[in-house]
Amino acid sequence: MEKNITKYPNLKEIEQMVWRQLQDTFSSVMKNILEDMDQQIAEERDKKRYRLIDKRKYHITSLFGEIELNRNYYRDRETGEYVFLLDRYLEFEDAGSFSPLIEEVAIELAVQGPSYRKAASTLETLLGYRVISHEAIRQHLLQVSSIPKKRL
Repeated sequence: MEKNITKYPNLKEIEQMVWRQLQDTFSSVMKNILEDMDQQIAEERDKKRYRLIDKRKYHITSLFGEIELNRNYYRDRETGEYVFLLDRYLEFEDAGSFSPLIEEVAIELAVQGPSYRKAASTLETLLGYRVISHEAIRQHLLQVSSIPKKRL
């Protein structure tokens, strides 16, 4: 056994490597799905109403890590407002940069746990990267009027 000089990772290191690879893969898949949806929306939109301005970069913090999207930006000729139709279809307008699932999990941990800091720390331990600060959790919780209970 002492002649064996090959260094193998332990089980914890293997789990961490696999988890990081899965996060990268899932992040890439999610990016492709969202950009494909945005392209389909662009092709099917009411072109008389929504004028395509350009593509804009956007970052979403998800369970899989940071996802960078290039999404279409439009001007609504009827209202004069500028919109991202993808966000409208996803019901994600003005939602910020955290995915709804990250926000929901963070708030749930904060409400059930001892503190906002512990909730942020738990997410970081679970996902392997700093997802959200304790102050961001507090701010999101202040904006939430109520969390609907699951019906039995």
